[in-house]
Amino acid sequence: MIIDNIAGLQFLIHEDIFFVKNDLGNLNRVAPSDSGDAEQRPVLLVEAPVSSAPVVVVPPSTQETAAAPVVKFEYAGKNNKRFLVICCYPGAELMDDKHYAALISTLQRKELTLDDVAIINIAKNDDTTAGALQQYFKPERLLILGARGLLAGWNQCALNQLGDMSGIKALYTYSFAEMMGDRDKTKAFWEQMKLL
Repeated sequence: MIIDNIAGLQFLIHEDIFFVKNDLGNLNRVAPSDSGDAEQRPVLLVEAPVSSAPVVVVPPSTQETAAAPVVKFEYAGKNNKRFLVICCYPGAELMDDKHYAALISTLQRKELTLDDVAIINIAKNDDTTAGALQQYFKPERLLILGARGLLAGWNQCALNQLGDMSGIKALYTYSFAEMMGDRDKTKAFWEQMKLL
């Protein structure tokens, strides 16, 4: 078999071939043949250039994906049931103690625990956007407590009416500061909360 291109030898010869230091000067000499054929063709040993490993070129995608900064939120709960509670308490780490107790009591009536929800005080997360929260928490249900908890993109929610926002069951309602001591607001909240 005659090979015109030296690169094709890699498919025929699978052994490693080494040159000895003494053979380097004799590269243009005819190699001896071990076969006893009457018709022998001379084969020249030619020094082949050393090639590097093939380089794999991946075409760049038409859409450059910039690495999005990882956003971390301070929140309570484990979000096991993808239930996100949004509140806004500028003077507190999470919520006012009485309001927190009222929220936990409400969740328990719905047979939910703190592990089932994520409660986030957006006053502690100033640069928060609705999209960032949705991407991070991936909520199936959303409870927004008070008008200060509404972020751009969530302002289409009607007060105390359960709605659907991009596949998320959402309830925008009064804050606990507004509901405490007002039976009508508390009742309106609970009627919708039962459905959420």
